[in-house]
Amino acid sequence: MFADAIDLAGKSSALHVERFTSGLAPRIWSLRQTQHRHAHLLVMESRRGTATMRDSVIEFGAPALLWLPCGYDGTLQVEAGAQGYLLTVTDDLLTQTIAGSAEALHLRRTVDRLVLLEDAKASQGFAAMSASCAMLAGELTTPGRGSATLLSAHLLLLCLHLWRALIAEEPVDDISRRGDGPRLVGNFLQMVELHYRDGWPIARYAAALGVTDDRLHAHCKRERGISPRAVVHQRLIQEACTRLRQLDLPVEQIAYGLGFHDPGYFNRFFRKYQNESPGTYRRRARQNPGRQGPSYAAWP
Repeated sequence: MFADAIDLAGKSSALHVERFTSGLAPRIWSLRQTQHRHAHLLVMESRRGTATMRDSVIEFGAPALLWLPCGYDGTLQVEAGAQGYLLTVTDDLLTQTIAGSAEALHLRRTVDRLVLLEDAKASQGFAAMSASCAMLAGELTTPGRGSATLLSAHLLLLCLHLWRALIAEEPVDDISRRGDGPRLVGNFLQMVELHYRDGWPIARYAAALGVTDDRLHAHCKRERGISPRAVVHQRLIQEACTRLRQLDLPVEQIAYGLGFHDPGYFNRFFRKYQNESPGTYRRRARQNPGRQGPSYAAWP
């Protein structure tokens, strides 16, 4: 029997989860990247499948977990009799879901790479991931109160279990855990990008990176020439300038949006770095559109 290819690019929602039981015919999905970039998770409970991308073919057998990050075009196929789940999620929703997690940096690295875990390698977290897929599929079909929170929670659980299953197979040494200087600072910059509006103290950044405050400070000074605190403050000022130029919101609302609970403190903070008040900066920037505020060309 022949199977029709299902075009996943036609799915308009940010999150799509389906339970498949392929019956007597194979099941085929077509993967095409559109303006809304999608990632895919295949939870394979029985039989075998293949992923075809450009000139490469990946074969796998159940139990298996296959994560395809954004940017992959091709086809997924499972043979007759196969059962499992296929999840499709936009990169925007994925980023929003993991950004608030303490493990955001590790999760971002996990979802940005192709992951295939089979047999024993897939066993860690497999049942939990299958259960989360079932919960997501049911909630998407019949939403209830708190659906958005439940969907976000189970999507985050899937990412966490995928990360844990992946690192269980990788050796952990001191450098890979703590990072050398440039890598550590690069990790810190990525983490700042996720949390600069959350008011994290530097100690929390250091703890999340697995290093001491002093170690983070020393490497930041060596690699960037400024302290970790100054890095966070520069990022806040950069965003404040952008919002003041582009948004017609009161300065107070911009302050709240950047995590400042006291607009007066935001004004003092801004003046310290820009030598003028937020209101004065906005008027001058709009009179002179060429003025773009602080420049951080090396920012990742």
